[in-house]
Amino acid sequence: MPFRTRDFLVFIVTVAFLVVGILSTASSDIKIRSQESSVILTEDNDEEVVYNAVLPEEKTDNRQSRLELLRDKISKLVLSEPKEPEPEIIEVDNDEDELQEDEVNEISLCSNYQTITPNWSSNNLLFEIVEGARIVYRNVVVEQVVGSTTNSVPSREVVLQLPLRTFPLSEKTCLGTDVVGVALDGSLIRNDEHSLYKVFGDQTLIGYALDGFPIYGQSENKTDECGGSSLSGEYRYYLSNERAGVLGCYGGIPASF
Repeated sequence: MPFRTRDFLVFIVTVAFLVVGILSTASSDIKIRSQESSVILTEDNDEEVVYNAVLPEEKTDNRQSRLELLRDKISKLVLSEPKEPEPEIIEVDNDEDELQEDEVNEISLCSNYQTITPNWSSNNLLFEIVEGARIVYRNVVVEQVVGSTTNSVPSREVVLQLPLRTFPLSEKTCLGTDVVGVALDGSLIRNDEHSLYKVFGDQTLIGYALDGFPIYGQSENKTDECGGSSLSGEYRYYLSNERAGVLGCYGGIPASF
């Protein structure tokens, strides 16, 4: 079998590496032993060399501890970072809001509701209870002829007669016109002019509704759908911010012009 030059070179290089390795190991062993050896004198003054086995110092791998330290720092950073508060979600019940708005503006109007301009004068009008009714009248002078003599006789001109009631009816009555009552000064009370009377308090009598019940000023008292409430056994109406009108309906049957 022919011996090739390339194989020989490979063999030489391999042997050289082995020799270098063996020499390096032997040198390291000799160095350790020379450093760790100690001499002990025996009784015959003979030297006895004692070698102490020294293990190479283990290298401590600090990678795991560094990772733990890094994790700890990251966790502290995340925890200390301020968090924005989550927005508070408020549920709005639209149905309830619409209901409350309807209640505030609810006025019971008749199907034939109309705005009227009656032939009305507020001059010298007075109120008086006569035979179970509240009459609105004015004093006038009537010429009365007796035979051949003409005499001026004082008389009453009744312009409106309102029912006289204490308690409301069980069934309410819708508003037929925009005029809902007569003020104490004789002027007509229109339902949509409620803001004109809100300067008065709940102890002030403003006038009388067409169904005969008295109307008082602004009050926080709880009322029914018509705006009425009973006080000391008497039913009366009050103005309220929760109603877009003087009255919401009639507690009795209204008089007509």
